[in-house]
Amino acid sequence: MNLNFVGNRITFYILSSILIIASVGLLISQGLNFGIEFKSGSVFRLSFQEEATVDDVRKILELDKFKKYFQKSQVQEISAADAIGSSQKEFFVTSDFIAGNTGAESIDRLVEQEFKSIYSSAKIHEFNNIGPAIGDDLKEAAIFSIIFSIFVIIFYISVRFEFQYSIVSIVALVHDVMFVLGIFALTQREFSASTIAAILTIIGYSLNDTIVILDRIRENVRLMRKDSIDHIVNVSINQSLSRTFYTSMTTMCPIVILFLWGGTGVANFTFAMLLGVIVGTYSSVCLASPLLVTWDKNKNKKSESVSDNTQVAASKS
Repeated sequence: MNLNFVGNRITFYILSSILIIASVGLLISQGLNFGIEFKSGSVFRLSFQEEATVDDVRKILELDKFKKYFQKSQVQEISAADAIGSSQKEFFVTSDFIAGNTGAESIDRLVEQEFKSIYSSAKIHEFNNIGPAIGDDLKEAAIFSIIFSIFVIIFYISVRFEFQYSIVSIVALVHDVMFVLGIFALTQREFSASTIAAILTIIGYSLNDTIVILDRIRENVRLMRKDSIDHIVNVSINQSLSRTFYTSMTTMCPIVILFLWGGTGVANFTFAMLLGVIVGTYSSVCLASPLLVTWDKNKNKKSESVSDNTQVAASKS
């Protein structure tokens, strides 16, 4: 193929700028819908053999004896895929932070007893409290993991390639992460620890895609010495395009299947991954590589300006 990606780089820059500005605006105006790992809270899984709906479970939690604990609770039915073929009805309940016990008995035992009075097989699993301090620690760890990975990437690419290659790669990665965060802010999907895992995976996937194209550019710079940087970069992108397309398509196939039929447990992870593969492919082809051309042209302009100033100073002397 012979598509003119470099010639249309200004259009791509404008589009990417709009996406980033919109994402920042959404993050400021709406914010992320943090899961209990980050904002603290209580969570447990409820199962029983009898038929019941989300409303049936919610009615019991809204009884006077439990209302103060579950004023802001969310009840989610776990799909058959999450239950791994189980015939049980299973529900995932989250709420604000609940103290560890109430008098002689813990709150999970009291809730379980209430459900057993209606559903004899009812049982509560995995009751967990995550306090505010733990939530803050997890936030800090998540931010640190992303920032640390970016610095490692800068160091590696600077050593393996050149410094400007690392800069354009980081610009593309920041673009990808901001886009995913913006979509999560827009849709208000739960932003949990699994989403952080997805973002780190996206960083790795997008970087791999970008490095393949940058490596082809580096090879062609040696082979096409007489050609302009615009032509070299454009040829390199087109030479790598089929590989990039096939890699993205084969990666997206299992992600789409997991997103549609994988159940609620992996829904947010696969949603983030799906966004990441799409925007990562775009940034590798349309953003990172053309940025090398812009970098090179600006570098040459500065060199020419310094050279002209030197010649003027020499002539005056």
